[in-house]
Amino acid sequence: MGRTGQRALVVSALVMSAALLTVTQATAAPYDPYTGSNPYTTGCAADAITIGTRQIRSPQAVFGTMEVRYSPSCQTNWVRAVMTATSSANTVTKGIRRFSSQPDGQGGWLGFYENYEYDPAAGSSFGMQVFAPGATCITVMAVVRDAAGQPLASTGTDANNAWEVFC
Repeated sequence: MGRTGQRALVVSALVMSAALLTVTQATAAPYDPYTGSNPYTTGCAADAITIGTRQIRSPQAVFGTMEVRYSPSCQTNWVRAVMTATSSANTVTKGIRRFSSQPDGQGGWLGFYENYEYDPAAGSSFGMQVFAPGATCITVMAVVRDAAGQPLASTGTDANNAWEVFC
């Protein structure tokens, strides 16, 4: 192959590299694809770690543990309740809030998000996740209620003060 053929080959390879680079950048994922979604169906639970726990308790007994889960790959948090005192007549409410003034990467702000999940107070259950990158703080809670809706146990001093902050 002559010099002209070699130059054409190099130029062609550079053009193809630039085209591939452009395609990769154009198909980047949205900044917040996970808020309000299921951590298991999105695959975020696959690399999850527990970043904190609180007992779900009354003055007389421990009903279970609230775990705050974090996925490094998805940059999301969610709450999982693991009940030790189980009763299908009782429910466990798991709540998560994000208060944030961080940029969303699209000219706006992450802002406020709140979600509650209600499940039987038996075994383990989880709530939906919230995108919380970097040092974004979240506030979480768990409350166990009886069939009449009366609080039996919580993560705080009582059902009205059950929220805990994690950063």
